[in-house]
Amino acid sequence: MATSEGPQRLARRQSLQLVLMHRLAIAAGYRIVRALAGTYRYRFETASRSPAAPCYILAIWHRNLFAGILAQTGRSHVVMVSRSGDGDAVTTLCTRLGHHVARGSSMNNGVDKGGRAAKDEMIDMLQQGLPGALTVDGPRGPACVVKPGIIEMARITGLPIVPYVPLAARNWRFRSWDGFCLPKPFSRIDIRYGAQMHVPRDTPFEAFAGYQQRIADELDALERSHDVAAG
Repeated sequence: MATSEGPQRLARRQSLQLVLMHRLAIAAGYRIVRALAGTYRYRFETASRSPAAPCYILAIWHRNLFAGILAQTGRSHVVMVSRSGDGDAVTTLCTRLGHHVARGSSMNNGVDKGGRAAKDEMIDMLQQGLPGALTVDGPRGPACVVKPGIIEMARITGLPIVPYVPLAARNWRFRSWDGFCLPKPFSRIDIRYGAQMHVPRDTPFEAFAGYQQRIADELDALERSHDVAAG
């Protein structure tokens, strides 16, 4: 018994140490994010910081997630975040900024890793009157390909989809699957909203692809128009 309990206690202690280090790293990362956020200047193309509709679902590319979260500070949104380790950091950032989080991820080799439950949880909160935001090509891509989840949410809730593009004048771009963008300190971040899209409740799944393409086209057009204006 003594020989078996020693390794077990060691394993428990190492596990607790890893958990503590993980939490400390997330806390330190949050402080860095808040320090960065304090240097940014946001410029909204509309008079309001939010779309005209009282409740909506923002559609955003995953690569613009960082600026997108910070630009909405001050109004609570419900967001979906994967159950991955990276998702823990995003969850901490979102909740401390006042947002609500539904955890889940997409199917992996036919195994549901919480995506269905997270989607249902998000739909429930949307129906309670919270606006939402969704990375339409996340959490693992392919980049800039809209997935059908946001169409289903809009169809069930009756809320409009609003393409949402936050673009910094100066970015660091990472070599990740999505080309993740991190605005440089003291950058100006321009916020643009696209035209609202309503999905009728009787829309069949076969028609989702058309809406998905419309969202992708609108997001790309908003980014191109920003590049032209900046140039």
